[in-house]
Amino acid sequence: MTKVGRLTAYAASYVLLMSLQYQFAKDGLRFAAPLTFMGFRYLIIFVIALSAAHEFRLILNRDTLILSLFTWMSTLLWILGLEGVSPAQSAVLSYTMPLFAVPLSALILRERTSRLCWAGTVIGFMGVTIYGLQLTATGGTSLGAIFSASNAAFWALFTIYYRKVRLQDMAPTMATQFLIGAVLFFLFMPLDYAITVTPEFLFDLGYVSLLSGFAGFFLWNAMARIETIGRLTTVAFAVPATTILLEALETGYVPNGFSILGFLLMFLGIYLSRIRAD
Repeated sequence: MTKVGRLTAYAASYVLLMSLQYQFAKDGLRFAAPLTFMGFRYLIIFVIALSAAHEFRLILNRDTLILSLFTWMSTLLWILGLEGVSPAQSAVLSYTMPLFAVPLSALILRERTSRLCWAGTVIGFMGVTIYGLQLTATGGTSLGAIFSASNAAFWALFTIYYRKVRLQDMAPTMATQFLIGAVLFFLFMPLDYAITVTPEFLFDLGYVSLLSGFAGFFLWNAMARIETIGRLTTVAFAVPATTILLEALETGYVPNGFSILGFLLMFLGIYLSRIRAD
C-alpha cells in the first residue's frame, strides 16, 4: 500500500474510533474516579503494547521519557476536564491541538510549514471555535474548560515527540510510554481512589483502553511516522466534525446555521492543509 493509502486508512480508522471516545470516557466517570479510571486504562494499554513487542524490553532514553510525561499530562488534564464539561465540549476544546502543534513543531523539530498549512490550521481552528460557542448553553465549569484546553497543548507536545522517536520500534516505545504513565497514575491514585465494577464500567474501560486507547495511540503514532506534524494534526479536526454527524444521525437533531458553518470550516481547514505547495 502506498504512503497516501496507508495514511488515508489510518486516518479514517482513527477518526471513527476517537469520535466515540468522549461519550464512553464520560460514562466511565460515573463508576470510577478520574485517576483510578485512567490508571487501569494505562495498565491495560501497557500490557497490550508489551504483548505486541517482539521482545520483552523497555526503551528508556531522554526522548521516550519526555514523550511519556507529556502523554500522561495530556491524559490527566483531559480526564479531569471531562468531569466538568460535556463530551462534546471536551472534544471541541481538545481539538484546538493543531494550533499548538504547528508552531511547536517548527520550534522543536525545525519542520517547515507551508502557508496553506498555516491557513488550514487557522481556518480549522475557527471552525472548532464557532462550533464550540454553540455549546456554551449546555453548561460546564470554567475549570473543566481550562483543563480540557490545556490538554490540547500537551497532546501537541507528545505528538511532536512521536515524530521525534519515529525510528524506534513502535510497540516497545508505546509499552514504555504507558508503563511510566500507569506508574504515575497509581502513585497519585490514593488521592482519588474510587471504583464500582459493573458491566457498563467494564465496557467503558474496554473501549477507552482497547479501541480509543491502544488502537487510537497506535494509529496516531503510525501517522506521525509518515507525515509532518503540520499536515497530520489538522486531520484531527475531522474528529469533532464526525462527532457532530454521529450525534445528528443518532438523535435526529439538525444543527443550526452557526454549527454547520463551524463544521464546514473544519473540513475546509483539513483540505487546505493537505494541499502540497509547489
